[in-house]
Amino acid sequence: MTEKIEAYFMKELSEKAGRIAVFSLGLLIPFYPVRMVFLFLLATSLLPSDIQHKRLGSLLALPYSRQELFWISYLFLIAFGTVAQVIGMALFGAQFGSSTSIYWLSMLIGSISFSTAYYAVSMISVTAGLDNFGIPFLVLITDLIIGGFGNRWNNPYFYASPAHQGNVWVSGAVSLAVLLVANYLFVKKGVQK
Repeated sequence: MTEKIEAYFMKELSEKAGRIAVFSLGLLIPFYPVRMVFLFLLATSLLPSDIQHKRLGSLLALPYSRQELFWISYLFLIAFGTVAQVIGMALFGAQFGSSTSIYWLSMLIGSISFSTAYYAVSMISVTAGLDNFGIPFLVLITDLIIGGFGNRWNNPYFYASPAHQGNVWVSGAVSLAVLLVANYLFVKKGVQK
């Protein structure tokens, strides 16, 4: 399995080197809303982009099952996003072991939750035969609007929102649920033409 993961990572880094270089620079920025934009772009440009551009057949010709392809692409997203953000934390003064490290850790967990949710939304979109960027972007705008209604004490969606993350653990659970639905649809239902 390690060889498959390594081969997929090398394939992604060689095919999408330019995009990944730009996104890595964006993920180094410590301001969370800016990082959120680059995480969204990264999440929609991996496997969902390959499916949108009709490259799924060539990926499945490699020794990957649909299940493996889904999870290895997700692992690439999480690994790349986490490493880039940890480097950004080190560059911009996160002092591990201090009280600020809890803030940085919560930001990292929030970023993982956000990228998980929008990777899943993008996968559901392309599995249904829709766009890998447009539909997730509309979901993101809707998420930002609904999570921003009223004050956070009166809006229960604020806590579950992958973008607002009123409660990191609740939004993480919602993101995980959406990811499992996306995996089920991709593996069992296949991609609509």
